Amino acid sequence: LSWRKMIIAGSILITFFNALYYLIIFDVIRNSWFYVFTDVSSKFMYTLNFLASLFCMVEVAEPGYEAITYSLITTASNAVSPLSSVISYQFLAFFPELATQESIATDTPQVRHEFAMLHAITIVINLSSLFSLPLLPRQKKETRELVASGEKSKFWGAFALLSGLAFLVYSTVVTFVTVALHDVYGCFMIFGGNGCSAEESPAPARFLVIVSLLYCYVVNFFLSYLPILRGKKKSLRDLFL
Repeated sequence: LSWRKMIIAGSILITFFNALYYLIIFDVIRNSWFYVFTDVSSKFMYTLNFLASLFCMVEVAEPGYEAITYSLITTASNAVSPLSSVISYQFLAFFPELATQESIATDTPQVRHEFAMLHAITIVINLSSLFSLPLLPRQKKETRELVASGEKSKFWGAFALLSGLAFLVYSTVVTFVTVALHDVYGCFMIFGGNGCSAEESPAPARFLVIVSLLYCYVVNFFLSYLPILRGKKKSLRDLFL
């Protein structure tokens, strides 16, 4: 079974269970057990994507460097996880009605509308991650062929290490500021607050969100789709399946 097909199937199932949240948002079904069911189910389907990364990791690791390879990939994954939480809070700058628990608790039509829009954007961004599938080999044989080709790049190696370090430092600093110094800086929109004053602009938070998304899509374009435009790779269909 192709690892790419595993991730496509897992992503579709995750999207299905995430879509069930709309029943909660619009008060069709508001039951704690229903919420647990949708949350646990989507997390379980996420394991399909996680397994694919583990299978690939085993083939990439050279003999004697298995632990180091696993640690490096796991560290990169863990560095991105808190960053996604930070960006999620900054996304609230686009949705002022969701900035505080008090405004969410009012459950007005405006709150429901903004929550639905935020959830729709989240689903679209999650599905857009499938555009990076061409970077993943289909199976063990293709992974071994990729490793055997010996293709190396000092630029992309340094870029990957510096990106991981930058993500880790940025997410750590923002998390520390929002937790340890919440009373002082927690109200700033850039940290997920609703603004310390009426004059505060949401532009910095929106700028960081846009930069983060551009980073993901531009890097993926250069690695996956630019070679197609230059005639170095096959068609899009061959890349995804």
